Amino acid sequence: MADGSGGNSVMRVMIIEDNEALAQTTGWLVEMLGYDYRLALSPKQALEDVKGYRPDVIMMDLGLPGMSGYDLCRLLRQESELADTVFIAQTGWGEAEHRRLTAEAGFHHHLVKPLYLEALQDLLGTIEKTLNKAGAEK
Repeated sequence: MADGSGGNSVMRVMIIEDNEALAQTTGWLVEMLGYDYRLALSPKQALEDVKGYRPDVIMMDLGLPGMSGYDLCRLLRQESELADTVFIAQTGWGEAEHRRLTAEAGFHHHLVKPLYLEALQDLLGTIEKTLNKAGAEK
């Protein structure tokens, strides 16, 4: 989150979701909580946009067209620019097996849709505090 000027910038959240209405609604929630967001409606778009945007957090659906969220997370986690990025699975799948698979793919958190504002606020607030603390220690 450090912007290179000694201060902190607004936390950046990339939302990767193929359902455009759901992606936009999630974006509005993120914005309402005081964070910046960018939407990617496909894995291809996410791969094109992620390096230029350099998100602090990536919220990702698991059931994406052309590439699963599991595989996209594994691929993005290999990018050195995303070493400090926090990955959140955002899915309708909440069973123990799905949670195990998201952890194995490299996700840090697993949120089950529908998202509740309070849960999203708590999680993003915790992530922001952690990132601010890590940035202050560097």
